[in-house]
Amino acid sequence: MPIKRILKNSIIPKPALTPNRALRLVTSKTGKGIYASSDTLFKGAIFGRDSIEVAEDLLRIKPQLVKRIILTLASLQGEEFNPANEEEPGKIIHEYRTTIVDGKAINDMSKHIFHELAAKWGGDDKSLVYFGSIDSTPSYIRLLGIYIDTYGDSILDEDIKLRSGLVVSVKDTLDNGLVWLIGQLEKGKSGLLEYHRLNPHGIENQVWKDSKEFYVHENGHFANHDKPIASIEVQGIVYDALLVAAKHLPDKRYELLNKARELRDRTISLLWQPNRKYFALGLDYDSHDKMRIIKTSTANPAALLDSNFFNELSNESKILYITSIVKTIMSQDFLTDVGIRSRAIKEAQLIPFWDYHGSYVSWPKETYDIAKGLRRQGFPILAKELENRLINLIRLGWHYPEFVYVDQWGRVLAGSPSPHDHGEIVLIDSTNSPETIQAWTVSAALAIGYNHLQPRTLAQTWQIKLEQQIITSIPHVKMLKSRKELRARYPTYHYRLVN
Repeated sequence: MPIKRILKNSIIPKPALTPNRALRLVTSKTGKGIYASSDTLFKGAIFGRDSIEVAEDLLRIKPQLVKRIILTLASLQGEEFNPANEEEPGKIIHEYRTTIVDGKAINDMSKHIFHELAAKWGGDDKSLVYFGSIDSTPSYIRLLGIYIDTYGDSILDEDIKLRSGLVVSVKDTLDNGLVWLIGQLEKGKSGLLEYHRLNPHGIENQVWKDSKEFYVHENGHFANHDKPIASIEVQGIVYDALLVAAKHLPDKRYELLNKARELRDRTISLLWQPNRKYFALGLDYDSHDKMRIIKTSTANPAALLDSNFFNELSNESKILYITSIVKTIMSQDFLTDVGIRSRAIKEAQLIPFWDYHGSYVSWPKETYDIAKGLRRQGFPILAKELENRLINLIRLGWHYPEFVYVDQWGRVLAGSPSPHDHGEIVLIDSTNSPETIQAWTVSAALAIGYNHLQPRTLAQTWQIKLEQQIITSIPHVKMLKSRKELRARYPTYHYRLVN
């Protein structure tokens, strides 16, 4: 990796942009919930997955906003089969864009993005809606269940108007989403929820790590996108969605509980790697329809911690899987001073550049998802270690980045230099600049503040011992506030993209 050396300069935090103020920048002023960012690429765009993530983070903090998110996604639910935008009845959107946002015409950059996507996915001169996401629908079902458990089921009786003008209830959207989900599970050859784009110009990887390069085998060959692919973290979401549906649709309770258990057991059977004591990323099929396991070591399996996936297993099995995930994700392969790497650093050679979801990036969204999982599984001190790192990252520049680059030595790269900056310029072979105010980074920051008000859960002996063992083996990072502390812990290393 080439580096150009010039005089060093210490980091000076910019004026604070509080989480609540940042949240207002990504909140729709016309009641449509949340936009993915307030920056360049996703400004004024509603993403199903992003909106649901924000809603889960803010469930107890901003209940009215969460309700608006649910009603917005419900109103955009798929009604027909359309291969161009990959719409199917019951499916929740991946992306929704309009040329008028909050009463104003979108800017030239957003117009360019809109027309570029519309040419691939359909739409008209006013709006486009795209459904290329496998996890938005089960995530919506799970969110709806969590909301009902918290605030009651009256939301199910609320009417919403679909894009066709048809008026249905939120309960109808739950039923329709479940029909779609079960149909997809029954269609998949592996028994897992698989994705495969319908439009040849659609997104290839229809999961949250949707970059072309992320699903790669350990031999460096990309997953086969001509055939279906299953991803480990999606199965945890589906498991929760089936439990939610079983709880709120009593006439289907036993059928759905059985499907959930079958999915969980099939996931473990296919993707657990006993020799590595870690889960594989997922699976794909070769050109002869032979199933192949994608063994590449990534952070994705750690998303299972923030689900009910392990709850009903025997105590021995639960301890085995949880212990293995926690040890791996808190190891040097993944842990950095600002969060968790998306792919293990030992796998960095698989991609010849710094890819969007690779070994040299840490996503606050993923770091916080794992922190939530650690808290849920009885490791609050480890969760706090990740939360401290995330908050420090935000305080470094007082913005809420989509992701951040971290090099092989663990140095946090602060951002593109200005003409007046002095410091070590790292030249990165990549094309991706992070959005500066990403909605799910904002919601993570708000939720971390709220977590400190919550009572601690009682941990069992094995959890206490494991947490103590890991804490003694990792660098301790406390939440830093002063310029002096931040300067000492995180020296400035600016970067420039050269691809």
